Amino acid sequence: MLRADMAPIVATIIIVAGIALFTWTISYRIRPLLFARKDVRWDDPAARTEKLLEYGFGQKRMPAKPERPAGMAHVWIFVAFLVAQLGTLTSFGLAYNPNFHLPFLVNASRVGQVYLFTKDVIDVLGTLGCAVFLYYRLVQKKERMTLSWEGVFILCMIFGVLWTDIWIDATALAKSAGEVPWYLPVSGRVAQWFLYGMSPRAATNAITFGVLLHITIVMAFLNFLPMGKHFHIITGLPTVYFQRLAPQGQLSKLDLENASSFGVAKLTDLSWKEILDTYSCTECGRCQTYCPTYDTGKPLTHKEVNRAIRHHAQQVAATMPLPLGALFSRMNRIPPVPNGHGGAPTDPAHHDAGGHGHGGDGHGGHDPTGASVNTDPATGSEGAFASGLQLPPEMIEKLPPLVGENGVLPDETVWACTTCGWCEQACPVFIEHLPRIVDMRRHLVLMESRFPEEAARVFKGMEGQGNPWGMGSNRRAEWCADLGVRTAASLKEAAQNFEWLFFVGCAGSFDERQKKVSRALVKILKTAKVDFVILGEEETCNGDSARRLGNEYLFQTLAQQNVDTLNGYGVKKIITQCPHCFNTLANEYPQFGGHFKVLHHSEVIAQLVAEGRLRPGQVQLDEPVTYHDSCYLARHNGISEAPREALVSIGVRVQEMERSRTETFCCGAGGGRMWLEETIGQRINQNRIEEAARTLGEKGTVATSCPFCLTMIKDGISETGRGESMQAKDIAELVADAIPESSA
Repeated sequence: MLRADMAPIVATIIIVAGIALFTWTISYRIRPLLFARKDVRWDDPAARTEKLLEYGFGQKRMPAKPERPAGMAHVWIFVAFLVAQLGTLTSFGLAYNPNFHLPFLVNASRVGQVYLFTKDVIDVLGTLGCAVFLYYRLVQKKERMTLSWEGVFILCMIFGVLWTDIWIDATALAKSAGEVPWYLPVSGRVAQWFLYGMSPRAATNAITFGVLLHITIVMAFLNFLPMGKHFHIITGLPTVYFQRLAPQGQLSKLDLENASSFGVAKLTDLSWKEILDTYSCTECGRCQTYCPTYDTGKPLTHKEVNRAIRHHAQQVAATMPLPLGALFSRMNRIPPVPNGHGGAPTDPAHHDAGGHGHGGDGHGGHDPTGASVNTDPATGSEGAFASGLQLPPEMIEKLPPLVGENGVLPDETVWACTTCGWCEQACPVFIEHLPRIVDMRRHLVLMESRFPEEAARVFKGMEGQGNPWGMGSNRRAEWCADLGVRTAASLKEAAQNFEWLFFVGCAGSFDERQKKVSRALVKILKTAKVDFVILGEEETCNGDSARRLGNEYLFQTLAQQNVDTLNGYGVKKIITQCPHCFNTLANEYPQFGGHFKVLHHSEVIAQLVAEGRLRPGQVQLDEPVTYHDSCYLARHNGISEAPREALVSIGVRVQEMERSRTETFCCGAGGGRMWLEETIGQRINQNRIEEAARTLGEKGTVATSCPFCLTMIKDGISETGRGESMQAKDIAELVADAIPESSA
């Protein structure tokens, strides 16, 4: 047993060696951040602090469905870990002074007693939390938790930190051999049951042993963290603080004039926040729980993407210098934008399929004088970049690509994502997966012209006719030729005003099935005497699929055309029937000067009913109804109650699927996947239909509120042989069917 007088020397050796080793290790983790793309995340400190308290220290996402038990266990461990820091500080002090205690926490004071009682209870809860995760990993072997020695080792380390803390208090009590006080319910019992009867000298040496063991475990723990996924214990809270404040459904706007490189090609093209994200990934697998690609056997799991990029960054870091001087001089706010523009970007990816070589990922260009150009596209914290440290060109040249042959990730991984957003909603540390995936697509499309063949036809149709089918743009208003729907142009000619613009969208204008939804919505609006118009032939595709498939140039062309048209007519309020139109117009068109109040048609219907302007009757359905939430409506934009209110207004009692509202399961069409073939694993829409069929008892109606969802659900019903017993209908159709003819 170590003597008490040896404690200061041994503790000093452990602490100095531990800190020196940690400093050396952490320097390699910092280097990839220094040479990454700069991203301003210092804005709005009040909002960021609030989110840090709520989601970081408050652990708000941890107990969320569907991982509530594991989430609560993590909360116990997290709280125990925070409380244990005070115990660790005390242990460091005890190594040099046997009578050391933190201010106000001496056990003779009431505050100190409350602290000791809380610490004892929390240490036990933390222990139980570790036991829960050991059970999940070693006994139940939960699929989402990758079994690894690292995870088990870390849990044992946490156990060691907590119980050496208890040991120190227990041996201190055994030294005095007094009665067990109320404020030591755990360590007091340990002392009473196992340690009473020790000589004062033995008790003193036992305290010394516990203190040095605690310090050793803490320093070993500290040095092990940067080696693997548990680095999140250090980086998790900063990652929460630096989360993007822009809407989840908004992607960054690229500077098409000044950017000289487009998208993410290599590690140095990622922003420091995106690399920090990979450090903070715990590999907990929550992103997989309702991920449509993972659940259906596609070659994408965001956990594995994070791990691959993190390992790549760790390997590359060994070749990077550590510019300490630059670290302190360059890590500041972005400089003002100098006058002047960079040279015109090249167009290596342009061809007749629509793969334009314009766009970029927000990298700083240079003006003719050599001054850096900040490519901030005025989209808040997303996309506001400053020129930063640069690796020598020869080092960058040697870096492997992030995507492609001999790269970190295969092409199939990047193209599999539906951008449904589950991964971001489920992540407790707010890792931003979707912007990174889209930026990789942007590089493939804009720089290498490498994308699925089906996407080329979609780009060409959008570019030539303003819709993904490539149907004549002059046919955009044929769906309502017999309905007497007014156009904005006709009212302008008559010098008349209007209140709402109905943005019909491509599906609502050209898809035969969705045209019925458009007509149903017109019936609803006319019945409620809503003053509305459409753009008719002046409307063009909103560009959502183009942007999410990586063709930013095409998206910006379409977006600017629509914004100019809408602003030209003085449009203030817009109704959409498509969540993708809704998200684009509401969250992304402000990047182009389009500021509108946008409502989804489910919101409009619910509002009209609430105001008494719409009084539908009871819909006549013999079978039950379930509702499929659109990812871009419920998850990206938080609209899940309005569609249900619309259904309730016509007497429908929705039978909820297990995966519903913000926990909805994707139909498989988002992120431009509507237009791409699905050849790997189970079709996503069929997975969703299987769930709907279980909910309905194999017979009934699946209500939708999205053109893409309606198509995918309808096809899934047919593909699974349920065409005779199940049907898919948009909520607007159901509401319109319930409107008495006398009211229409």
